[in-house]
Amino acid sequence: MTVNETMLAGRKAIVTGAGKGIGEAIARQFAAAGAEIVLAARTGGDLERVAADIRAEGGTAHCVSADMGDVGQVTALVEQAAALMGGVDIVVSNAAATGNAPILDLSVDEWNAVQQVNVTGTLALLKAAFPHLSAHPAGTALIISSIRGLSGTPGTGAYGASKAALNHLTRTLAAEWGAAGIRVNAILPGPVFTPLMEESARINPKIREAYENCSPVAGWCLPEDIARPALFLVSDAARKISGNLMIIDGGLTAINQDCLLLAD
Repeated sequence: MTVNETMLAGRKAIVTGAGKGIGEAIARQFAAAGAEIVLAARTGGDLERVAADIRAEGGTAHCVSADMGDVGQVTALVEQAAALMGGVDIVVSNAAATGNAPILDLSVDEWNAVQQVNVTGTLALLKAAFPHLSAHPAGTALIISSIRGLSGTPGTGAYGASKAALNHLTRTLAAEWGAAGIRVNAILPGPVFTPLMEESARINPKIREAYENCSPVAGWCLPEDIARPALFLVSDAARKISGNLMIIDGGLTAINQDCLLLAD
């Protein structure tokens, strides 16, 4: 896909979890389409690398450190982004915690920590952004959820529950905020070959083989495969799309099977 360099011209976006993986790919795609970007994550090292690349390509990028598990930091992120860019009209909530463990092995505190980052952090981000989004005729929010929120998967209960909550939140906000001119959508990726997945596959090579070949459309989904549809969803080309849960998984959920039955 060739990015139209004016597709997001004049738009001002926040992308959380932008230092690597899906968030990095989205930030780069948006910048290539002409948007000014605030890159957010807990640590600044990766953000500075991504920002430097965007600037080298002629784009505009700012870095703001923020922990999505801290509501105060999330609120401050939005206000700082608005001050840096003179407004905010696109918000992408991508940063997430995993917390992989069987439910019986998961403490209540560990459960709450995942919900705090994934659900409460996203809610705080979007609520803080509402005044800015509603002030723009094309204000839009995009939540990066997961197919884990569609069905039960052993060992991912806390994560899956948080993503199910985000799927519901997407449609609720689309219904409530449409009158303010704000569109809210979600992307539900299947397995994506991010740096985190690459590390998991290095530790257990069977993960690489299983996930790579489990979908009808064979081969890994890459971060760019999420970033391109993300660009479409926040652009004027999708101006009548809201409350949509876009599944990007190579057809995995269409065949009602998963690839987590892996040998230890």
